[in-house]
Amino acid sequence: MKQLILILLSTFSLVALAQNPPRQKVTLAGEILPNAPKILSVSDMEKFQKPITLTIFDPYNKNLETPFYGFFLSELVKAYAKPDFKILRVNAIDGYRVDIPKADIEKAQLFITYKDNAGYLTVDRMGPARIIAPAKGIISKDQLLKIGVYWVWQVKSFEFIK
Repeated sequence: MKQLILILLSTFSLVALAQNPPRQKVTLAGEILPNAPKILSVSDMEKFQKPITLTIFDPYNKNLETPFYGFFLSELVKAYAKPDFKILRVNAIDGYRVDIPKADIEKAQLFITYKDNAGYLTVDRMGPARIIAPAKGIISKDQLLKIGVYWVWQVKSFEFIK
């Protein structure tokens, strides 16, 4: 009986933890507006604008059809970046880095997500934030090489560069 109670308590604790936003934050740097925050928590991203849903067959999760919640990266750019920046450098927690030309942000319809149907994206689930883009159907490896160039998970920072 004690073992059953311990198992139930452990399960409830894990479920409760999954409901809280991750503690990791995303920083904004470079050519940002004076009123722009320097740090965004997941809670800040949720409050930034009403979340929209983007559903894709996630190529990094066994092609499962997954609804992601967040907003388009172009909205963050409009709100916080100086208009004359040329490149958005995205840095990930694991050291990965990609430079996205300003024109490609809207053209590729890049989307910032911090939550899916299973809850918040923690670091072990590619969070605290992840960049994806709309795609129809299952994404082939060849197609992913083209559209996935700017997909970044475990986003740590956005740096706007002139």
